[in-house]
Amino acid sequence: MLQGSAERSTTTGFSVRRRNLGRLLALIGLAIGIPYITWRAMATLTPDALWLAIPFLVLEVYGLMSFALFVFSVWDTDSTVVPDVVEETDYSIAVLIPTYNEPAEILLPTVAASVRLAPNHETWVLDDGDRTWVREMAEELGAHYLARDDNSHAKAGNLNNALGVIDVDLVAILDADHVPDAGFLTNTIGYFEDENLALVQTPQSFYNRDSFENFGSYHEESMFYRVIQPGKNRWDAAFWCGTSAVLRAEALASVGGVAVDSLTEDLHTTLKLHRAGWRTVFHNEVLAVGLAPSSYTEYAIQRQRWGAGAMQILRLDNPILKRGLTMRQRIAYAATFSGWFEGVRTLGYLLVALAVVISGQGPVRAELSVLLPVYLSLQLAQHLAMRVLAQGHHRLGAGLLFELYRLPASLSALGRLFVPCGGTFRVTPKGRMGDERTPDAAPRLLMLLTLTTFGGCLWFLVDSMRQPVGQEANLAIVGVAVIALWCHFFAMLGAMYRATSTKFASERRGAKRFSTTLPVAYGSVDLALVSPSLTGGIVDLQSLLPQRPFVVPAADSMIDLTVSVGDNDTVVLAGEVVAVGNETFT
Repeated sequence: MLQGSAERSTTTGFSVRRRNLGRLLALIGLAIGIPYITWRAMATLTPDALWLAIPFLVLEVYGLMSFALFVFSVWDTDSTVVPDVVEETDYSIAVLIPTYNEPAEILLPTVAASVRLAPNHETWVLDDGDRTWVREMAEELGAHYLARDDNSHAKAGNLNNALGVIDVDLVAILDADHVPDAGFLTNTIGYFEDENLALVQTPQSFYNRDSFENFGSYHEESMFYRVIQPGKNRWDAAFWCGTSAVLRAEALASVGGVAVDSLTEDLHTTLKLHRAGWRTVFHNEVLAVGLAPSSYTEYAIQRQRWGAGAMQILRLDNPILKRGLTMRQRIAYAATFSGWFEGVRTLGYLLVALAVVISGQGPVRAELSVLLPVYLSLQLAQHLAMRVLAQGHHRLGAGLLFELYRLPASLSALGRLFVPCGGTFRVTPKGRMGDERTPDAAPRLLMLLTLTTFGGCLWFLVDSMRQPVGQEANLAIVGVAVIALWCHFFAMLGAMYRATSTKFASERRGAKRFSTTLPVAYGSVDLALVSPSLTGGIVDLQSLLPQRPFVVPAADSMIDLTVSVGDNDTVVLAGEVVAVGNETFT
């Protein structure tokens, strides 16, 4: 069926010594955490402040459970045997690219790269926007085009419509902005020698390094795609992430196609596949790159959809309760869904600290000299374990920042869990948003919490000058709460400052800007094209080499720029001058 070449490794490169160190630290964290929580529940609840003591204990129990689920998820990230590269196959394959409103500069590279993939396959552009130019582009590039009469069930409905038309063995699915690498098919279809395998998922990687999800060298999704998903292979619990994946058409047909009952059709479909006895695998090699949300608004829309979909699945098809999954898979799914409550936990700690400062009551009845050493030892062991097991993808400060950003989505998701309602699939905006780079407004929830936190700190200052705060036994607890409030206050200020930064403003160009400079010629004058994208760039007039008499083109005029692409080859870029400055024109 398949013909391949030599095996290659996609392991994480995680040394046995570091893995064992991480496991040891994790066991220490659990060995401290379980007795600590037991002691807290049995001996430290404040009888006259149970309204504070019990919620605070619940938050701590959730924290320990979340840590244990993380350890379970990443215990072994190199458990998968990688098959040969497949150069030829008897499988019939179709690459499916669902699209709705993406502009040409985003869609074209994906289609062009998909058509050129090996081995032999078909490429289908599934256009829910029913656009004439998309049909023409697909035909010109050698791809098939498919539209439908309605947009029911959004992306899931679009894919199901295609699955009813196209008769193939395997379908590779790429979002409109995810450009595949040449090895996308050849490096993944070897897994399908296992007749029980339904899905191969690869990491999502992003070429816009200045996206909102990037915080220095930290990327908000890096730990999930490079550590947690590979770890799920051990428990046969890796799941489809919507793009950059290959699926067996027969497996999809056996579960009724792509799930349409939730906003996260990918996760829900995987759950149905697992319950039906199909296997899945995560191939830990970047084989496609796409666009991450560039602004807070884009990020929030995406996370809101994911969170709402996750809660819909919990309500309609709960993996913890429904039949068909192994115990290991149930625990793995529990780890996935528990992540949506991390922001709620952060909010809970903030509200408890605020209540302590205002009421003067403490949620813990224990000497601080006893409580703090144990608590800090527990936190240190857990942090070090996560730092090691996450293989450099865990950052405490950045993690807190993104918990705050996800908080509105987490609260909305929690509401979906208890209040059944539908939802509209909102496509994450990509590319051009307007004529100006307009910064986002500060998230209203963070603004409210920042003002509330600052008000709590002022309350403490005023009240402490007027009279002693609380009972003497609670003074230390109140002091710790005040410190926690100030920490949250400055964290939220930083979060709002970053969310409203012009660095993450809405994009004027339709495609990603690249941080590079290209030498170009305008007539006989050598210039430099700075920060180019597929739709434009800035021409630096200070780069005239050598200086010559030069007439700057006027705004709205059409010009040709010549780019050298090889020793003797050139490409002529034709475009319109949008704006002219003192030292540049665009």
